[in-house]
Amino acid sequence: MRRARPPGIASWRKAFAKAVVRTVLSLGFSAFLTPGTLLAQFTLFQTDDRALELGGYIRSLTQLYDPGYDIPDADRPSGIHAEVVRLKWKLRLGDSFFLEAHNRVQGQVSSDPTQAGGAAVGFGVSAVPGRSLDLSSVWIEEERLRVWHDIDRLSLTMYTSLGDLTLGRQAITWGISNLFPVVDLWAQFSPFELDTEEKPGIDAIRILTYPGEGLELDAVVADRGSSGDLSAGIRASLSLSWADLYLGGGKFWNQAMGLAGISAPVGSWKIRGEGVLPYDLDEKDTDLPRLTLGLDWLGGEVMLSGEYHFNGLGSETSEGYVGIVQEKPFSRGESYFLGRHYLGGMGSWTPGNDRLSLSLVSLWNLQDPSSAFVPNLTYDVGQSTRVSIGAMITFGEIPLFQPLPALRSEYGTYGDFAYTMLSVYF
Repeated sequence: MRRARPPGIASWRKAFAKAVVRTVLSLGFSAFLTPGTLLAQFTLFQTDDRALELGGYIRSLTQLYDPGYDIPDADRPSGIHAEVVRLKWKLRLGDSFFLEAHNRVQGQVSSDPTQAGGAAVGFGVSAVPGRSLDLSSVWIEEERLRVWHDIDRLSLTMYTSLGDLTLGRQAITWGISNLFPVVDLWAQFSPFELDTEEKPGIDAIRILTYPGEGLELDAVVADRGSSGDLSAGIRASLSLSWADLYLGGGKFWNQAMGLAGISAPVGSWKIRGEGVLPYDLDEKDTDLPRLTLGLDWLGGEVMLSGEYHFNGLGSETSEGYVGIVQEKPFSRGESYFLGRHYLGGMGSWTPGNDRLSLSLVSLWNLQDPSSAFVPNLTYDVGQSTRVSIGAMITFGEIPLFQPLPALRSEYGTYGDFAYTMLSVYF
């Protein structure tokens, strides 16, 4: 039987968590009014061979959500307000050691109890990597309010003549796709994650070596939360005058995978392609590949990017979407897409003063068909303070709840969002 906490401790923790939320709100509001107050990265101490620095950011999100249809036992529309404070601690010990730790306090309040623990768009909608060591704690868990703390980085890097060795919770990125990552298998963002400043950290051992000119070897052994899901991979990247290439492979969860990619500039354009071919170690069978082909145009103030994606993990028809949502690859963030064939586009415009940025991301599921458009406008107030407004507008058939739940399209299920976001860096 679970033992109840002593009332005094429970009340103290709740009062402390609410005080943190109030402090975050007041800091974010005061930083918006006076941007110069929280904007310096702090050097806590420094000598000839040692330094301890503290940086981070405060981010505040307010969003309104209308699914476009009635959901049983849920409000329509609903509102969510979220806050996140990330502190980045960096300790340098001479030229050989670097210790990094990030801790976060996050709070979320919702007008709808069913949205209090999460949403399709916003902060923390990306899957948390599997971890045997849980370094998080929930401070408040109520019907419409949740406040929690976690440690998302805790790693030691040693620089040696043979290579760079990093132990602990760290961010690792593989792959070259923008909208439909297929090789970013360690941890990746949901396409609707608004807090993309730092990737989710994974518990791993990583070795980076540079055995020759333009050649990089990247080897990783990663904890996934259980001994059966222990993963390991190696990637070799080669930079040539005409292209960047990589080849790799390894065991990821219960699959053996081969990885390959190429990126080549052609004038103002860049052509990209990458893919993975999985082999199921349990079923002893080769699964369908996952492929992304991309084309980018860089034109100074304007950047355009387009991608086609084949998702071998997806269902050929919308009738299979409910099953895909319940499978492990979707729940652990290996893929966030339900269908097979996709097109995506991304464009941004930044005028000459660099303060204003306008972007648009669009995703199309070609077999539903359904689509999602995410416009965003960001203005740099100055002194490392930014204000953003945006939305997600979706098109597609809405789901059915009777007689049995059925998803008739992917993006028609998500509904529409509008949000404002304040970010203060220090």
